[in-house]
Amino acid sequence: MLPRIASALVLIPMVLALVVFASPAVLLCALGILGTACLREYFHLMKKMGLRGQPWFGHAGFWFLILCLHIKLVPGELLLSLVVVVAFLVSMGRQAPMRERVTGMMVDLLGVLYLALCLYPALPIRYEFGERLGLQWVLILLSVIWVGDTAALLAGKAFGRTRFSPVISPKKTNEGAVAGLLTGTGAALLLQRLFFPELPVRHVGPAALLLGAAGQLGDLAESMLKRAADTKDSSDLIPGHGGVLDRIDSLLFAIPVLYLYLLKLYAP
Repeated sequence: MLPRIASALVLIPMVLALVVFASPAVLLCALGILGTACLREYFHLMKKMGLRGQPWFGHAGFWFLILCLHIKLVPGELLLSLVVVVAFLVSMGRQAPMRERVTGMMVDLLGVLYLALCLYPALPIRYEFGERLGLQWVLILLSVIWVGDTAALLAGKAFGRTRFSPVISPKKTNEGAVAGLLTGTGAALLLQRLFFPELPVRHVGPAALLLGAAGQLGDLAESMLKRAADTKDSSDLIPGHGGVLDRIDSLLFAIPVLYLYLLKLYAP
């Protein structure tokens, strides 16, 4: 537990400083570096499953996708089509058995789309809804996920009895999941009450519940990959937490959910 706390004390201020002070270009670069680290761990998990993609294509496709989404070079649907077409072409030219070419292409595409499409919306959340409003919602997002994850871990260890998903993640419990969801929502409402009173409670509450649920599903999604690879952590890069992918798995599902909520349901 001590290494986990020490890592959090270092990483949390770094993330908050980046969110508060970074320009769009700097934040884009930070997301790119974060995604690159996650892709490295992702390909390691795939290799442990016996699936061999082409990491060079995964990394190149990831950066191409987030850069093109940012500069809006072509419409998004056309951009995704282009990535799929190029993945097929690259697999056709690969020197490997046919089955390995096809499974490798699937590995590459999943990695690129999983990380690029789930990470990138953090940038428009931060800047497309106004500097102050975007910052407030990013801080709400982080509070829901960070507080919810911690509460779920502690409550699960103390009170957990019923397994939440025994096949995918045997250690997670219903009690921990409920505690994480309620505590994360409570943290968001407290943050709104103390620092962001201009944000409507009628949006902060429901959005926080959605983000908490999405975060838990994101955690389960990465647990499924690790379970298939028969490994506990995606790497040992962060003491007490495992890998970068382990640390942000909840955010990967919560980020696009928040972006969709702000686009379609939020009315300040």
